[in-house]
Formats: sequence, C-alpha cells, structure tokens
Amino acid sequence: MPRKARPNSRSRAGDTAFLAGRSKPSKIATASGLIHHLRSFRLHLSVLRRDERGVTAILTAIMLIMLCGFVGLGLDGAVWYTNHNQMQVIVDSAALGAAKMLSNSSNTTAMITAAAKNDAVINGLSTSTGDTISASVGSSPATVTVTMTRVMPTYFSALFLTAPTITATATASGAVAGVQVCILVLGSSSQTLVINSGNALTMPACEIDVASTNSQAAIFDSSLPNIAGACVAGSSTLNGATVHNLVNNCTVAADPFANTIPAPSYGACTVNGAAYIGTTNLSPGTYCGSFNFNGSGTVTLATGTYVFNGANWSINSGWTVNGTGVTIYLVNGSSYIQFGSGVTVNLSARTTGTYANVLMFEPNGLGTSSFTMDGSSASHLLQGLIYLPSRDITFNSAANVSSDGLTLVVNQLILDAVTWSINPGAKNIMAAGGSSSAVGLTN
Repeated sequence: MPRKARPNSRSRAGDTAFLAGRSKPSKIATASGLIHHLRSFRLHLSVLRRDERGVTAILTAIMLIMLCGFVGLGLDGAVWYTNHNQMQVIVDSAALGAAKMLSNSSNTTAMITAAAKNDAVINGLSTSTGDTISASVGSSPATVTVTMTRVMPTYFSALFLTAPTITATATASGAVAGVQVCILVLGSSSQTLVINSGNALTMPACEIDVASTNSQAAIFDSSLPNIAGACVAGSSTLNGATVHNLVNNCTVAADPFANTIPAPSYGACTVNGAAYIGTTNLSPGTYCGSFNFNGSGTVTLATGTYVFNGANWSINSGWTVNGTGVTIYLVNGSSYIQFGSGVTVNLSARTTGTYANVLMFEPNGLGTSSFTMDGSSASHLLQGLIYLPSRDITFNSAANVSSDGLTLVVNQLILDAVTWSINPGAKNIMAAGGSSSAVGLTN
C-alpha cells in the first residue's frame, strides 16, 4: 500500500508568516502613509484657500442686487417727486378756487368743499387709481384746506419697498362777504406800510391792501386781531406781531379813483396866508400861502369846497376843527393840512353832488410829499374818502380816528401808537375778485 505524504510543516509556517506580513504592516510603513496623507490634505487645503472664485461670485451677486435696488429706488424716487409736484398743483388750485366762494354768504360749507373736490378731479385727481381728497372750511380766519393722498407706483423698487403713500396739502385764505378795503397803500418801495408797536385797530369789515411787491413792503409790529385782514402783494412781510388773516402774494385791489374825481374849478386866491387864534369861521374858496392856528381855539368850516393852491395849514395843540359837508382839494404837493398834538378834528364829507363822500383829495401824478397828523389823546372823527395817492402820511402819538365810513388811499402810511375804529365808507373799494378780501395761499 502506498504511503500518504506528510504535510510540509515548513511550508505552512512560511505561508502563515507571509499572510501575517500582508495583514499587519510594519510601524514604519504606517507612519510613512500617515505623513503622506497629511501632506496631501494640506496641499488640497492650500489650493482651496487660494481659489477665491466662488466667494467672488457670491459677493458680486450680492453687490449687483444692492446696486439694482439703489438704481431702482432712484428711478422710482424721481417718479414720486414728479407725482408730488402734480399733486401740489392740484390742491393749490382747488383751495384757491374754493376760497373765492367764501365771499358769498349763500355758499354753504358743503358747497365749498364739493367745489374744491370737483376742481381737484378736473385737474388730475383719480379716485379709480386710489387717490383720495378731503376739504374743510375754517372760520377764523376764513380758509379752505384741501388734502390729497396718492399711493406711489413702484416700478423698480417693488422687491425692496412697500409702495409709499404721499400727501399734499394747501390752505387758501379768503374772507367773509361784505369785507372792503378801507386802507389802500399804493407805493412800490420798501416800508410803504409801517404799523409800529402800540397801535390798536378795530376794523371788522375792513382790510388793508399794500400794493408794493418789495420784500419789506409792510412792517407789522402791533398785533391786529380785530381787522378783517391784510393783503400784501409782496411775497413776505416783516412781522413782529400777529395780524389777522394776513396774506402775501395776493392780488391787491386796483385804485378805483385814479383820474375819476374831477378837479374843482378855481381862480385867483380868495384867502392868503393868515394867523388865527380863538373862535374862527372859514368859508369855501381858494387858499394860498401859510396859515397858522396859534394858541387854542375852534375853527368851523362851512359846507363847500376848499381849494388849497400852495397852501398849508398848521393847526397847533389845543384847537378843535369842525366841518360838515366839506371837501378839501390839494392842488399841488406844497399843499397840506398838518394837525399838531392835542388837536380834535370832526370833519365829514357832503353826501350829495359831485363830491359826495369825498373829504380830501388831490390829482394823480403829483410828486411824492409828506405830512403828519398828530394826536396825543385827541380824537379825529373823519368821514368820507381821503384820496392822497402821492402822499406819505404819518399818524402819530395816539391820533385816535373813529369813523362810520372812512376810505384812505395814500402812497405810504405810518401808524405810531394810534387807536382807530373804522367801518367802510360809502366811497368804498371792493377787494380784488369781487366783494371779498384778497384770496391767496397761506401755506
């Protein structure tokens, strides 16, 4: 029988050693591999750190988005600005138009506000696109306020902003029916009207109109709460006090008397310069030269027309001047009446004839000249039209004037510590635009 071969123990040992070598690397080999992997990782990390292309792309995208937002906001902002300007024109027009209705007492608040809203629609307000309009009427002073809102379009900035709502408001001033111009100042220079401190004017149905467009045409240093209003053609005034219903940039009443009052016919002088004292009675005629009323006394002017041709009357303190149905015509610039302090004046115009309601007047086109009417607690009761378009007149030192019908037209007027109580005269001036005071925007 053949013999079985014996396993080779040596071969198995070698195989075992070989397998062991394959599955358990040496410590040197393991350390070498780890170092290799670390070097490879550092190399990849260095490459990744140097490669900024991805970060740059992200930053660029962010910057482009922000830039587009700013550009879009700028474009939309221009559109919003244009819209607001359009809205302001709409409310300005609506307020001014409605304020003119304040002069007619038959117009109710509802009618006035409805007119304002209708005007706004005509000029571009569109409720179908979201525009809103409101109007209100104020009473002291008489005003109309119109407010409009509009949601602005967002053509480019819609991704970043909610559509804003913009508001435009305008307030126009008017006056109640029946208000007239009792004082009209025609000069075109600065300080054509100066109302210094200490004045008290009660003129509930009268306004003051100042025609000068100079930036300092009028100066108000006394509060005037008891007048119907003041209309100044210029864009601003110098105000040291509060003036009721003061409006700038308004349309001043035109001078209705220019070249319409006929000059009286006159001849040679009937009375030449003289001095008076005590009780004096004077008659109509042509007066020439200088007249002094000295001491104290009472002068009474008979009814009629007094022509001053180069004549001046200086009436001193202590005198009383009376005259009913009187008209005084100043032929030239050298003619005037000057009332001193403490003079009491009671003069009224006639009520019929060519010079009905004309107390004192001069022709148009004279050179500018001036005179003063003082008071010092004396009173001046003046009734009628005083038409002196070339005169600069100062009422001084408590020149108290009271009248149930006075209209004063001068080139320049200064009031210094006076107390006046005046109602419109029969020879009246209607404010611009009809029987109302001037209408203008107040904001």
